[in-house]
Amino acid sequence: MENKKKRVFTVLSIDGGGIRGLVPARILQEIEERTGKPISELFDMIGGTSTGAILAAGLSVPDDADKTKPKHSAQDLKNFYYTYGPSIFPEMKFKSIRRLSSSAMYDPKPLEDALRLKLGDAKMKDSLNHLLIPATDIKNFRPVWITHLKGQKDSSAEGWSSMLMRDAVRASTTAPTYFPSKYYQTTPNEDMPNVTHRHALIDGGFFAGNCMRRLMTQAKKLAPPDAEIVVVHLGTGNVENSLSPEEFNKLGPLGMISKSNGNLLLSLVINMSLMDVANDLREEIGDRFISFDGVIDVENDKDAPTATMDDASHENLKALEKFAEKVVKDNDADMERLCEILKHRAFTEERHNDSKLALQALTTRLDDAKTVKTLTRTYQKVLGYASDILTATPEDGDAELKALALRLTDTHKQDLDRMYNVLQGKLDSQNKILNSIKEAGDDITKFVKKIGSPFRELPAPPENDNKPPPGEDTWLPWKRRGNGNNNDKPPKP
Repeated sequence: MENKKKRVFTVLSIDGGGIRGLVPARILQEIEERTGKPISELFDMIGGTSTGAILAAGLSVPDDADKTKPKHSAQDLKNFYYTYGPSIFPEMKFKSIRRLSSSAMYDPKPLEDALRLKLGDAKMKDSLNHLLIPATDIKNFRPVWITHLKGQKDSSAEGWSSMLMRDAVRASTTAPTYFPSKYYQTTPNEDMPNVTHRHALIDGGFFAGNCMRRLMTQAKKLAPPDAEIVVVHLGTGNVENSLSPEEFNKLGPLGMISKSNGNLLLSLVINMSLMDVANDLREEIGDRFISFDGVIDVENDKDAPTATMDDASHENLKALEKFAEKVVKDNDADMERLCEILKHRAFTEERHNDSKLALQALTTRLDDAKTVKTLTRTYQKVLGYASDILTATPEDGDAELKALALRLTDTHKQDLDRMYNVLQGKLDSQNKILNSIKEAGDDITKFVKKIGSPFRELPAPPENDNKPPPGEDTWLPWKRRGNGNNNDKPPKP
């Protein structure tokens, strides 16, 4: 990322982890504070699994008053965990027994109420960013990507763009044993609002403990040809597990999902996928992959948060925030580099859009040229002003031309060069046609002069002469006079 002139396409991937979502929320707050811009303006594409989906949607949902601005800051979403976490994950006795007697420990209503307050009735298609939220279809046992790509028509048969954001998040947060599954509806064709599809969905963590690979695949399709892709990964804290075969065998079903073990089953499913894809991306894009995460060491760090995903006690929330701040401190160099990239990205996009407007104006100026000579002269001036070769005061009428030329980026200089060649070819073709018509006209003129005109002038009729010319009918002189009386008729023979 040494080339400061290059455009970047930025991707944000946020892991799942229940209440531990407070960790990436605090890291995102740090990014917003250092750059002075909202996350929705810093990243092109955002994706998140489970609690990561809460953050992805919350950062992308537009404000009710101004649809071009985000409704929530990262700090708002950090506070989400403090405000709603205790009601979503209430402390209860006999959790282990409840796990056995029910498929879900927690009533989903507090979560659904919180999502309704934060996301309202916004749909996926309202997102400020390209937005991807994974879920698992338990009716057909297949992975599902609830996706909205800005500026593109929804090509999915399911109509995911019509899905409510809060429903997409609710589906992705339906971690087995935590929340019950339910049906969701989409409208594949909004011209037929009564035709809906029904989906049975749960947590996407089963196949997408992280979204990084899918996001990278989509980014390659969406990023401009002149842009580099930067992927930012935010974790919720790794829980390192080390078990001998004997220890693993003794766990049993309850041990695999127990609070003290941090729900080992889900942790293994999610973390194995995460580590594999992260390593893969490091090899693929090098230092353009930036990850912020840490290890929750409950054995050696007395201030460490608990490993579980549902400890929403005030003490644990404070410990999670402190853990996030340690992650930022331990990775301060990467954080500083990332924020420089993001600030550069915002500046470069503003410059790119301004250059695009200048390109359009200059294209119009070139298109106004009536001859190849005028076109070439104007284009050479633009090149001179754009490259600072022409440093003197511009000629009369060229001040605007110089100002437009100086706004061009290298990419748009190349685009203008291609446009110049197109317009030059167009004028050449027009000139050839005009020359051909002129040559044909000259040939006809020469031919007429050579053979004489085929159109001879008729002699004028004799004036005041009632006698017909030789060989002409006797009535014609009266006809020529045309005095309007009966003499107009020819005499009877």
